[in-house]
Amino acid sequence: MQISPSPQTDQQNDALNLTLALDRIRDSVGLPESAAQMFSDILRLLVQHLDADGGALILLEERGSEPEAVIIDNLEQGEALDLCRAAILQETPAPIENPYWENAIGTQIALRSQSLGGIILVSRQKNFTERSLRLLEVAEKQIDSAIIQARTIWKLAQRERELKALHTVSQLCSQHENQDSFLNALAQYLADDFNADLVLITAPVSRRSTIRSVINHRKLAPEALIKLANDAAPIKSVKILPTPTGQTELLLLAAPLNAGTLQDGDVIIGREAWFTSGDQRLIAAVVSQLDFALNQFDRINTPTPLPAPPISEIERAPLNHCVRYIDGQLYCNEVSLSQIAIEHGTPSYVYSLKQVLENYAALHNAFPKAEIHFSVKSNNNPAILAALIAAGAGVDTVSAGEIHLARKAGAKAEDIVFAGVGKTIGELYYAISRNIGWINIENPAEVTAVNVVAAEQDVMVRVALRYNPDVTANTNKRIATGHHAAKFGLTEADVRQILDNSSQFPNIRFEGLHIHIGSQLGDTAATKQALENTLALAKAYPSINTLNLGGGFPAAYAASLHLPTPQEFADSILPLLGNMRLILEPGRSIVADAGILLTRVQYVKQQGDKTFVLTDAGMTELIRPMLYGAYQAIVPLSPREGAPKPVTIAGPVCESTDVFSEDILLPPIEPGDYLAILTTGAYGAVMASNYNARLRPPEIVIDETGKQAFVSRRRETWHDLSARDVPENP
Repeated sequence: MQISPSPQTDQQNDALNLTLALDRIRDSVGLPESAAQMFSDILRLLVQHLDADGGALILLEERGSEPEAVIIDNLEQGEALDLCRAAILQETPAPIENPYWENAIGTQIALRSQSLGGIILVSRQKNFTERSLRLLEVAEKQIDSAIIQARTIWKLAQRERELKALHTVSQLCSQHENQDSFLNALAQYLADDFNADLVLITAPVSRRSTIRSVINHRKLAPEALIKLANDAAPIKSVKILPTPTGQTELLLLAAPLNAGTLQDGDVIIGREAWFTSGDQRLIAAVVSQLDFALNQFDRINTPTPLPAPPISEIERAPLNHCVRYIDGQLYCNEVSLSQIAIEHGTPSYVYSLKQVLENYAALHNAFPKAEIHFSVKSNNNPAILAALIAAGAGVDTVSAGEIHLARKAGAKAEDIVFAGVGKTIGELYYAISRNIGWINIENPAEVTAVNVVAAEQDVMVRVALRYNPDVTANTNKRIATGHHAAKFGLTEADVRQILDNSSQFPNIRFEGLHIHIGSQLGDTAATKQALENTLALAKAYPSINTLNLGGGFPAAYAASLHLPTPQEFADSILPLLGNMRLILEPGRSIVADAGILLTRVQYVKQQGDKTFVLTDAGMTELIRPMLYGAYQAIVPLSPREGAPKPVTIAGPVCESTDVFSEDILLPPIEPGDYLAILTTGAYGAVMASNYNARLRPPEIVIDETGKQAFVSRRRETWHDLSARDVPENP
């Protein structure tokens, strides 16, 4: 093949015009479909710009040598693959000798010495020029960034496709009463999803591999189908099979079924289009779920089913009527958590409004005369705040920002309590100017500050003094707040001094005492003792007519925990109060078990004697286990068959402490599996951060009916990370 000399004129314009045209194509990409179309448009542009008769572009797997995508224009598929593989070996644009076309040029597409693929252009009559080689070099420099861009989009799409497939298999299993009808429905689904001409499912009958379901649009003879099944039988993993004799345009993808411990059959898919690495990952995910479904049918048809092996972490998890397994899939109320993950990705928080309101009602029933102020610091989701306020709750806040969120959610000023150990003067101005119902004071200097701000605005402020009763609560020491070494509250001497000199603060009405001895209380004894201490102090001061007991009501983080109920707290507390007005400030007990953090397994890694399961959620999404050593149950959305093994669940953050749980027993876990971290409705999303420049997750709310899910807070974007940045030269 000869390369003709190229005129020197307009070379720069040619390169510039091609670059601009490629940029326009690349900038149009936003969806998976448009990413695929982008490469077709790029190839078509090059064919036209270089006056070629056709071309092809091959994209390799991110960490392998197999094709991830093949784009062809006016070539046979076999020709395109051979020519592109030759192009991958050429570091710069050059002619390619080949038996198919008189003229062909090609080059490797590479980025930082990593091969991304190859591109070729072909012509029957016209020779390619030096201009052609230079323009192909210009195009290669643009295409490498387009591939990186497309891969990001394709990865997200692949995740959604895999999870949708898993959900569909599970759904089909639940919709069909017998194995045959289930397999027929599955074969049709695979034919549609893969746009396939052939789907063949073999499954065991009397220990023999037998064709159980066929979609045969190519009308292959029965003996040909049997041969396909026999050829696939020895495979141990997903692979592309040789093209059958006489079917030159048919490509085959096969995956083994492994129901139980035996290889029982195969799934074979045939079509003319090349199977990408994404297709191979998808069929691997489908057959893993199919194995589970087949075992389900086997158990149904077995007269005396064997008991399922113990799965410790699932047994330990605090599953209830809100969060539970239905047909092997984890649900929240009536909504599949797998479906939420499909639609919104991971990591994502999910909350059940129905469970939130049921928890609130349980507290209200136990304390019918108390004013219940929901603790905004536990969860400031706007939908949750609005629902609780509509149900009659007030709010407990610890910053001006929380006051702002509460007011935005519909809270009346008189129903807001403003607490906090370090309020700023600015926050006091904000709260007092908006006539907030209560200010809980935590140190002597704050009394003066409140009085000054109130005097400047010529208003009276209702105050409760937070009393530290020096009681050690039965809870994690990191969340105990009522002992003498805690930073919170006032000593008895400070309380008495302030109340004895109340006339010095003419713009304050001292009407309440506030106590809060800690969160997640394990019994009622410490609360009762703190209450008795506080009532004894209040007797000397007739102006004190209100007792704010704070929160502390526990939530079940494990099924085995025996915790006091709201009614048990009420039985211990209410007989002591007399005519005292009562305020409660629960948070955790209302929202904790209504929340779930969905995450996806990225890798499973063996390190010494430990198996690490690395997820896309970490301490940036949920810091409680790292900050407090708190236990959070973690369960799979779709448990696999197999004996549970000890694994350590860890996140992606660059910190050694980014570990959720160590050596917990879970069924087999594989990359791509979805996990649910339970009881994360309290102190989860509110404590999330952008450390490592990570994006905070969306918050999905299931409505009061338990049937509909909606986005209450969207996932952050990269734009959000820099939205507060100030340019150096505005």
